[in-house]
Amino acid sequence: MNRKIGQLSLSKFADLYADKLAGADFFVADEKQLLSLSEYPYRSDGYIVGICTRGTAQVEVNLQVYEAKPDAMLLATPFHVLRIYNSSADFLCRFIVFSKAFLTENSVNSHFLESFSYFKSASIPVIYPDNRDAKMILEIYLLIQQKLEREGHPYHVEISRSILTTLLYEVQSIYEKQHLIIKGKQTRKQELNMLFQELVFHRYKEHRNVQYYADALFVSPKHLTETIKEVTGRTAGEWIDDAVILEAKVLLRNHEISIARLAESIHFPDQSSFGKYFKKHAGMSPSDYRAVSAN
Repeated sequence: MNRKIGQLSLSKFADLYADKLAGADFFVADEKQLLSLSEYPYRSDGYIVGICTRGTAQVEVNLQVYEAKPDAMLLATPFHVLRIYNSSADFLCRFIVFSKAFLTENSVNSHFLESFSYFKSASIPVIYPDNRDAKMILEIYLLIQQKLEREGHPYHVEISRSILTTLLYEVQSIYEKQHLIIKGKQTRKQELNMLFQELVFHRYKEHRNVQYYADALFVSPKHLTETIKEVTGRTAGEWIDDAVILEAKVLLRNHEISIARLAESIHFPDQSSFGKYFKKHAGMSPSDYRAVSAN
């Protein structure tokens, strides 16, 4: 099986990592190395709650880089593009992956997941709980695993879903504590950067010019560019281009999508203009990137 997958479906994710399955759209993975996912960016069609148990790595989520270290938690959605790299030889983590359908199957509220602030697109995807909170989360993981192992039990899936809901509320409590700490330390410039980053990952397919983002944030293009450069070391325009190229790289690794259709999906007038844009920013043509990433 080719493990370099741009769109990582739940079934493919499960093939790679699942220890215990509760159907195809919910599984728990025990301490595993994520090296087979490290080289290229990918997007999962499931929700991921992961916790690092040993070692270190760089975790890139929508182009923002975070440090994975013991007790660090990854909270990812289908809207996040992920890459894990520079991992130490002993880097391990546990994680739970589930679909929205699995969680809301027996729920009256189909928007139940949206009530958790860490699963919103503007959320912080990597948090650093204290060791006590991390231990409590790991205990819930183990409880879910134990319930999934009782395959003869008539309600083992329902019980696991119920414990998953408990886990999500516990993570919400930890996230709120972390978010208050981070928000309290933010300057006005850092706040503008956060708003800009959120907007970029909502609008990069339709808008590739700085003027649009400046207008939306009620600042001048000059002020926006200077602020983003000061906070991140890169200009606003570079962030926009990087978001477009990241999406293109994920899509190019899906060989069922033609390059012409891909160009159309990210609002380029034609394949030629997309090809020039991609080559300028990625250093190779879209077809060359597709060939290299398939090896």
